Parts: sequence; C-alpha cells; structure tokens
Amino acid sequence: MASLIDLAAYFAVASAMLVSCDILLTLSDEAKYIWGKPWHLTSVLYLGARYLPCITQLTLLNINLNAVTGVEWSAGTCREWVYVQGVMLQLIVTAVDAVLLIRVRALYYDSKPLCAVLLALFVVEVIALCVILGNVEPTILVNTHCFVTEVSVLYSLYWIISLAFETLLFSLTLFKFAVAVRAGWGRRPVMKQFVTDGTWAFALIFLTMLVNALMFPLAHTPLAGICFTWLLSVLSIAGSRLLLNPRRMLGDGETVDTMDVELTELDFVEM
Repeated sequence: MASLIDLAAYFAVASAMLVSCDILLTLSDEAKYIWGKPWHLTSVLYLGARYLPCITQLTLLNINLNAVTGVEWSAGTCREWVYVQGVMLQLIVTAVDAVLLIRVRALYYDSKPLCAVLLALFVVEVIALCVILGNVEPTILVNTHCFVTEVSVLYSLYWIISLAFETLLFSLTLFKFAVAVRAGWGRRPVMKQFVTDGTWAFALIFLTMLVNALMFPLAHTPLAGICFTWLLSVLSIAGSRLLLNPRRMLGDGETVDTMDVELTELDFVEM
C-alpha cells in the first residue's frame, strides 16, 4: 500500500509541475492579452480556469506529500478536504465548459436560437453535476492519509454528463468548420488555429475525464484518484489557452474581418 501512496504522490507532484511550467510560459502573453484589456466575464473565466486548478493542486500536494512522510489525518479533516475538492472541481469544470460555450457562440454568433438552447443545456448540466456531487461526496471513502480509495458508481455519471456536453460543443465546432471550408473561409489562419486548439483541448479533456470515470469506481486503492490532478492540469492548460491563443492571434494582426474578430475576442455577450 505504501508504494501505491508514493506513486500517487509522485503523479500529483508531476502534474503540479506541468501546470506551473505552463503558467510561466504564458505569463507575458497573459499579462498582455488578458489583464491588459478591459475586464469581461471572460476575464473571470480565465482566472477560474487557469488558477483554480493550480490552487487545488497545491492543497492536494499538502495531503500527498504528508502521506509520503507518514503523517496521518483525522477522519473529520479528511472529510473536509473531500468537500473542498468537490467544490473546487465543480467551479473549474463550470469555468472550462463556459469557455467552450463561448467559443461555439463565436462560431454561431448569428444563430441566437441555437445559442439559447446551448445556454439552457449548460445550466442544466451545471445543476445536474452539482446534484451528483452532493449525493456522491458523503459516500466517498478515504484512508488515513486522506487518499480517496472508493467512490460510488454514480460518480461516473458526473464525468459522463460533462463529456456529453463537451462532445456536443466540439461536434458543433467541427460542423461549422466543415461548412466554412466549403464556403471558402475555413482555411483562414484564425479559423484553422481555432479548430486546432479546440481539437487538442477536447481530446485531452475527454481522455483524462474518461480515465477518471473508470478509475474512481473501479480502483479501490489510493490509485483511484491518481489521474485527478492530471485532469486539473489539463483543464488549466486547455481552458486558459482556448481564450489566450485567439487573442494572441488578434494581437499579432492575423485577423481581417468581422468573423475573425468574433473568433479572437470571445467576449461573452448576450446570447
């Protein structure tokens, strides 16, 4: 069991280092293209998507590293950590899904009925995820080192719902891209970058969420949550870069018309 705890702790440290390096790599662009512009809701979403995962990982490192050194926690303290992690997870997932929604709105800016339906689905998704977390968290089992060792199978539904919504948004992005290619403007640099970013972000989020959906209910050891911190890193990197990269292209003078500006500014206006 000790070796499993060590392995889980090493994974947590590695994922925290990854997101820390990514923050350092994008810090100058972030200052210029995010904080150097007037505040919008997208600025708040960037803050949540980028830094809430980092804050959560730092708190988890406190648990993971103490487990390696043999420190044990009280049952009450562990339960409090579980609730805090659940709240932080929901805030992060909501922020990243909102970023994905904004990107689709930019593609379908002239289709208000579709945007209204997507916004309604987003609200339903958030409510459903909160309800699931509220029912699952009291049943989560942890060991004396506060490592999650077992959760209800219902927890898998949390990831499935989130994946379903994100798959819908990604499918709409691909459909619009196909339409754009046929119309002749899909090969513009800003559109190609927009779809490329959406593809790698969706692939990474889908993979890490799927692994968590399988590991939590199936692995009844400290390895149950071994990919949780990696999911936090992926959400931080993907969520922030999906907002930052388009604005960088606008700042570099790549945009040429109204549609390009829609795709690069990504301001959350009335849907």
